[in-house]
Amino acid sequence: MGIDDAYHVERVLASGAGGTTELVTLDGSGPFVRKRIPAKLACRGVWATLVECDSARLPRVEATYEMPNEFVVVCDYVPGENLEQLVATRGHLDEAAALQIVAQLCEAVGALHARGIIHRDISPTNVIVAADGAHLIDLGIARFRVEGATRDTTQLGTYGFASPEQYGFAQTDARSDVYSLGRMLGYLLTGIAPAEGEKYEAALEDDSLVPPDLRTVIQRASAMEPSARYQSAEAFAAALNGEEVAGPEPPADSAEPPTFEPVPQRRNWVKVLLVVMAAVAFVAAVAIILAQTFGAGEKDADSAPPADEPAMGAPVAEDELAGGDGEPSGGNAPATETADLEIVESGWSVDSKGYVHYALGLRSTGDVELELPGVTITGRDASGNVIFSEEQYFRTAPSGEVAYFGGQSGNGGTAPATVEFSPIAPQNYNVGSVAQSSEFSVSGVSVLPERYGVTSFVGEVTTEKDDSTDAGSQVAISLVLRDESGSIIYGCITFVSRPAPGESTSFEISPYGIPEYATYEVHAQAW
Repeated sequence: MGIDDAYHVERVLASGAGGTTELVTLDGSGPFVRKRIPAKLACRGVWATLVECDSARLPRVEATYEMPNEFVVVCDYVPGENLEQLVATRGHLDEAAALQIVAQLCEAVGALHARGIIHRDISPTNVIVAADGAHLIDLGIARFRVEGATRDTTQLGTYGFASPEQYGFAQTDARSDVYSLGRMLGYLLTGIAPAEGEKYEAALEDDSLVPPDLRTVIQRASAMEPSARYQSAEAFAAALNGEEVAGPEPPADSAEPPTFEPVPQRRNWVKVLLVVMAAVAFVAAVAIILAQTFGAGEKDADSAPPADEPAMGAPVAEDELAGGDGEPSGGNAPATETADLEIVESGWSVDSKGYVHYALGLRSTGDVELELPGVTITGRDASGNVIFSEEQYFRTAPSGEVAYFGGQSGNGGTAPATVEFSPIAPQNYNVGSVAQSSEFSVSGVSVLPERYGVTSFVGEVTTEKDDSTDAGSQVAISLVLRDESGSIIYGCITFVSRPAPGESTSFEISPYGIPEYATYEVHAQAW
């Protein structure tokens, strides 16, 4: 029996595009909340960072583990009702109760922002009111703020509470959560969801429900333009307490439409549709926001399938999908530098459900490193017919050394007879700098006894060299298993927060159902 089967599902709490949330018990202990997140949406580094956060207003992570197509998180269970239930049964809240709840949410959000995490889904169903106050839960679509990205790669959130930039205008940041907090306060005071458009706006203008001074605070917090909002959760909380807060920055010139940067190829059809997508994205985004403003129908943004997601396995950082750490040059023209991508070695195995687990070593053949190196992974049956083909992108391929990455591929079901790994020709946006990026060392690696089909590999990673130009905040930890001949037979990946220069942090890789192996090794790369 595997670890996933060891938990007993008491009931399903929620289900949507962002995953499934369950109430579970384990050997009579609990209950716990288990979040099953689609592997392609999971930001593993967020959960690793949350473990280090001691805010009483945020979930306490009990365990995380990988499944063939899901990343699973088990958290403590907070008894109570969510805000949607509370408002449905009691109606709108009085000023004192609403301010107390929102102030506690500001505390939770501030703790996330201090660690670079944006929640992105602050909504009534994701706030539990317990005996000790409000708790912000469900970080299923939370992400890190990425310097240089122009917008999020996934447009998710709860309609009415999600900020405009979550529909493609810009990258989300702390001000996006401030927007949601402002809408939350309006909802609590009026008892009407912002998705109801004109009805919500009319209630917000009712002095008997919303005092004029609070209305001003709510309107500023939920301004369309991020620079016109309070710039942090702390500033918003201060305004709720009646404290003076510096005025917002002048809004950006709204006459200019949002710019759309070229995005590295993610699927074969993306390159064909890129121009069309750029043309329709702005129109679609405007339509959505107008509908949100004027109440033209109800729709949950979370119900829309995410577009342009990375292949299963190692997730690609959102800054990379938005064009990398800097501006891409030359679109998809062939790279002008004398560098190519070399797959030094690769190997794979298939699990009981037909998914491929692989590891490969990448290297730049020139004197510059390659950013966002891509590999096409193709599975074929015994007759040579293609049964799956995916393009996977990685953080970097250094010059003069090999970077190892593990991952998962395939569609499940039919196991391939052969798997091919082919490098994707580098483009101009792939060309990095001559200098190498941050360097890490791995030490003290040991193997814990298998339990419930899970074998854990633990150790420490140390930052030996810190490159200030590398905007990544995580370290990718890849496990590589080899057979007696030294050939790679398995690979997987996990993520931890990057330690400060000269410091270390612990890691644990806990793959499920690994094959018999002779040797193992662990590699660390900037992400």
